[in-house]
Amino acid sequence: MKEAATTTLLALDAHGGDYGPDVTLPAALDALELEPRLELALVGLPEAISEAAKVDHPRLRLIEADSVLAGDARPVAILRQGAGSSLGRAMELVAQGNVQGCVSAGSTVALMALAVKQLGPLRGIHRPALMSAIPSADGSTSVLDLGANLNVDARQLVQFAIMGSVVRETDERSMPRIGLLNVGHEETKGRTVVREAHERLRELPLNYVGFIEGHDIFAGRVEVAVCDGFSGNLLLKSSEGLARMLFEELRASLNSSPRARLGGWLARPALQDMLARLDPGKHNGAPLLGLRGVVVKSHGNADRAAMVHAILEAVNEARRQVPGRIEARIEQYEAGESN
Repeated sequence: MKEAATTTLLALDAHGGDYGPDVTLPAALDALELEPRLELALVGLPEAISEAAKVDHPRLRLIEADSVLAGDARPVAILRQGAGSSLGRAMELVAQGNVQGCVSAGSTVALMALAVKQLGPLRGIHRPALMSAIPSADGSTSVLDLGANLNVDARQLVQFAIMGSVVRETDERSMPRIGLLNVGHEETKGRTVVREAHERLRELPLNYVGFIEGHDIFAGRVEVAVCDGFSGNLLLKSSEGLARMLFEELRASLNSSPRARLGGWLARPALQDMLARLDPGKHNGAPLLGLRGVVVKSHGNADRAAMVHAILEAVNEARRQVPGRIEARIEQYEAGESN
């Protein structure tokens, strides 16, 4: 499928995350400035989006919502009360075909519940999966699932691998390397579900390299790392925490003495490049793959720049028609398995 050359329409949940419209509105304007073929529908409470009306941007629409979902809302409450919320209305726009995707920094539970209810999974997909990029020695490694599915079976892990492969396909690497996260490289190690998925993946026409361990992700051994949501979430949060600690330690060390400050000044350009590449905000935006529409989850504590990255991730997913590509690939591979 070719990327669409027309305008990309996205819905943005104004209230998702820790900062709400204070971040989403300026981030929306920044994204519109960067992408002249982008239009955004900012969905929020009337009083919250009234500031956006003063901007009067020709490619920014305002959609009113009735409520905002609490960050700790339980699935039952989300399904009962979520339809009129800012996230629910944004998701509804996708389901009705009025926009091509939705971006929110709201809770993963709410995003998953409303996406499955209003959009539904693609044909053949058992469970959607969250995917995000982690910096590596070779650029970045996309990891999925990151928390949408804490317990998985072998078939779901195989589908995660297929979805991740579709997203990471580029002209430079048409067959991205895929690894299955395990406690060792040996085929006898790991849980039964992981070993069963390993056997199935070996039979598919994917660039599957076998079992990988956590350090292989940062070494850049693969472009796609597959795991259950429990392991993936721990991996992502641990790597982000480690990055923040290293930033603080480096900053403290470079200010510890006049000689250290001089060395830091001399090395400043190289250090800035390194820190920019490792900055978690530069990798913000986790697509929820396997749905009948583009849905991207932003970090709840995303700042303005990080939210822009999440919006641009949704733009890329929509223009590459990722849901259609995934559905076609799942159908192709599962038809081959049945023959």
